[in-house]
Amino acid sequence: MENKENHLEYALIDSWDWQTRVLHWINALLVLTLALLALSAEGMEALGIDKSARKSVKEIHAYLGYIFVFTLGMRILWGFIGNKYARWSDIIPYKKEQWQGIWSNMRFYLSGFKEKPPVAIGHNPMASLLYVPLFLVLISEAISGILLAGLEFDLLPASAMVGGLGAGIKETLEDFAEEMHEFGFLFIIFFICLHLGGLILHEIVEKAGLFSSMIHGKKYFPKEKI
Repeated sequence: MENKENHLEYALIDSWDWQTRVLHWINALLVLTLALLALSAEGMEALGIDKSARKSVKEIHAYLGYIFVFTLGMRILWGFIGNKYARWSDIIPYKKEQWQGIWSNMRFYLSGFKEKPPVAIGHNPMASLLYVPLFLVLISEAISGILLAGLEFDLLPASAMVGGLGAGIKETLEDFAEEMHEFGFLFIIFFICLHLGGLILHEIVEKAGLFSSMIHGKKYFPKEKI
């Protein structure tokens, strides 16, 4: 009887449409794979492995990067046409109530998790402070990656755009793209660590099924909080 009553005190709320969930997991797997390939290439160079072997790893990284550019573009597009929790209006904290949610989250954290955690059916407003720069970094990774693919492997479309440039300009452009790409890589690693830490924290404290919501699309909330 007690389990039945407890069950009635909670409700499953639809949060994520299936397109958002599919794109989330595809992009997450691609980012992790691309990061591992980049680290593998760096490790092979440190171990003195033949340059041709390293080049093969970099080429795989480049071709997977093109797939990521496409799926990232799909997620950006879905931010305009998806359900209300997938849209940029839910991600970018520009509304008054979103900033109120940020302050509520800050009070919750500063209280040592003693207060009731604020409800976030869609994106957590506090986390959005990192989601916005993440998307900007991912876009810069896509642009710099395409540029490097053109310069290093003569792949389109960048190869057509830089084909007529002099060797000195190409070298400067490649150095700039590499610096941008490496900075983006470090930020993504930083984000992954914070994202996983935040996920574990919210699973323990809020018990809203944050991880499982990205599988079946629903979050679990006490009825009195929604």
